Amino acid sequence: MITVIAYPLRNEVISEANRREHWARKYQRVKAHRFTAKTFSKIAFQKANWHWDGETNLAISMTRVIKKRGKLMDDDNLTSSLKATRDGISDALDTADNNPHIKWVCYQRRGDLSVVKSYVDVVITEGRDGEE
Repeated sequence: MITVIAYPLRNEVISEANRREHWARKYQRVKAHRFTAKTFSKIAFQKANWHWDGETNLAISMTRVIKKRGKLMDDDNLTSSLKATRDGISDALDTADNNPHIKWVCYQRRGDLSVVKSYVDVVITEGRDGEE
């Protein structure tokens, strides 16, 4: 059986790899992104009446959606910019982000945004990549 849970996170995703800023500012942003990802993930799990058993294989894709004229990141910057989101989803699943049953994938695309510069679409697929 394949279960799909999809939900948006309204975190602005910025490149962390080349950013030069005070450590406290970065700490606050990363903490807020992780908390938001954890909270919204838990809400999405409750709404779907879904609980992960810790053994079923999961494919989790995180898609950075940016304005039509926004700048696309290269793959290493994209991965590092979504690290706090990945950690927050792992917290919601009550597991480490290096769990061998979870396959993490990062994407990005342009969308029609008017209010925010970017956000993250999360899709969790249970039972893919090694059916139960």
